Amino acid sequence: MRLIIRDGTKPVGGGGLTFDLSEVLEALGQNARSWVWRGRDIHYVSRDERDVAVVHALAEGRAVAGADLLAGLEELLQVIGGEFEAIEPGKEAPSVVVRVVDSSWWEVLSDDAAVLAAIRRRFRVVEEDGSGDLPPKSATRIV
Repeated sequence: MRLIIRDGTKPVGGGGLTFDLSEVLEALGQNARSWVWRGRDIHYVSRDERDVAVVHALAEGRAVAGADLLAGLEELLQVIGGEFEAIEPGKEAPSVVVRVVDSSWWEVLSDDAAVLAAIRRRFRVVEEDGSGDLPPKSATRIV
């Protein structure tokens, strides 16, 4: 199932999102730290206008431990586009896929009812929808 997150936990004016990847991963709880992550087609803005090593590792197809990913997110200002797959250790298929679409909304895809419930509890505006195609792997820091 795919959930679309259009807004965070607090009312805000101006139509902008009030959250980013770190808040989506925080909603997943301890699993986000224990899963292994991969990424593709990631576009972002960093806090210091430098490349974020953990994001490039993901985009190059390298697996990144969840704890390392969460630590690296401190260097990000905003993720504009991209996809992040989480794989539970010992499994081959992703447990969850998290996508950001043009910094307009986030998608969480999973068959795990606990993951979907956690997202619904954490965010104000969550919709159910179908799934889409996976884009090719790459990473670009937006200057």
